[in-house]
Amino acid sequence: MSYEALLRKSWIVGDFVVSEDEAGRDDCADSASRRQVRLEMEEIAAREVWDANSCLVAHREGIMKLAPFVKFREEKFGAVLFETRSEKVYTLSPTGAAVVREIVAGASSSDLPSKLKEKYDDPSGRMSREAESFLAELKEKGLIVE
Repeated sequence: MSYEALLRKSWIVGDFVVSEDEAGRDDCADSASRRQVRLEMEEIAAREVWDANSCLVAHREGIMKLAPFVKFREEKFGAVLFETRSEKVYTLSPTGAAVVREIVAGASSSDLPSKLKEKYDDPSGRMSREAESFLAELKEKGLIVE
């Protein structure tokens, strides 16, 4: 039984204990399968950390958070918001990614402009204005809640 097949069986059955017989059937040629499963599990764990952080900060008064069916993932170009119910994908610029990163970290709407000013050089205040407009748009689309 391949490592991947064993994991799938365990996931379906809910039994994550390997018998001695199953453990003895380990195949060295199956290392590629192990690496692939490990990469997938690491990716899932990374996504779940974001979800856990969102849940932890959600219990404080006045804190913004991503809506329950919204996932956030940073990319090279900025970030992506994925609304899982409607399966809509929103691509974010680096500035948009910075705003959503602060939301995930537990910023309130009143603190967000000052947090962005601290982290980024914005003497004109343009970034703060754009962030406030972006927040309103995110709320309107139901992607964040307070």
